[in-house]
Amino acid sequence: MSKSAVLLRAFAPTTDVLSTRALAARTGIPRSTVHVLATTLAAEGLLETVPGRGWRLGPLLVGLAGQIIERTGLVAAVEGALGGLRRVPGQEVHVGQLVGGWTVYLHREAGHVRPPMDNRVGLRAPAWRGGCGKAALARLPADEIDERIARLCRDEDLAAPEHAALHDELAAVRRTGYVVSSTFQAGRTSVAAAVVDADGRPVGGLSVAGPSPLFSRAAVARAAEDVVEAAVRAGRQLAT
Repeated sequence: MSKSAVLLRAFAPTTDVLSTRALAARTGIPRSTVHVLATTLAAEGLLETVPGRGWRLGPLLVGLAGQIIERTGLVAAVEGALGGLRRVPGQEVHVGQLVGGWTVYLHREAGHVRPPMDNRVGLRAPAWRGGCGKAALARLPADEIDERIARLCRDEDLAAPEHAALHDELAAVRRTGYVVSSTFQAGRTSVAAAVVDADGRPVGGLSVAGPSPLFSRAAVARAAEDVVEAAVRAGRQLAT
């Protein structure tokens, strides 16, 4: 992997700005080389300077990522498919795209009651940590799931999830068609289903989420029926 790519990978989902010193520590690249590389990347729009603080990802990446998002068509597919999903004040709808071993959140709909949640648009998170990601992973072969997770953990120096427990959970998702997850954020629950393309490959997932007390057994059952139906409608849109 080129040093420039290593530098860009150093910016984790929760890390907006890194100093030259921090980039050197994270990548093992000498500080002088980091400065030269970062300056070059900034000139191309791949990084930008933050006065007095260091560097952050640049605006060119937004356009490049936008091409990928548009190519998969997930955002366009869910348009018109999400009506009626929020049945209880405080619930909201999330749409996440599966990218390698990541979930990238592309869309969020909330009502006037909006409890704090971590699923902001643009956030990426390991797919096995949230409902949208688990629903999408469950539609992949087991060996591909393991390969995606192993690569992400290796590249990002993350701890791998417990293998047997994850595969048991994904097997349950395959049986029911949806997942109920409370592992992404403490005190929050999501009910999610996968959106698949015409070839049966998962593009991502959509979920109804909110504070866990809003999800009684009856509320989970209603949400599950709603998200599965919405995911099927979105999948049909992908196929057109």
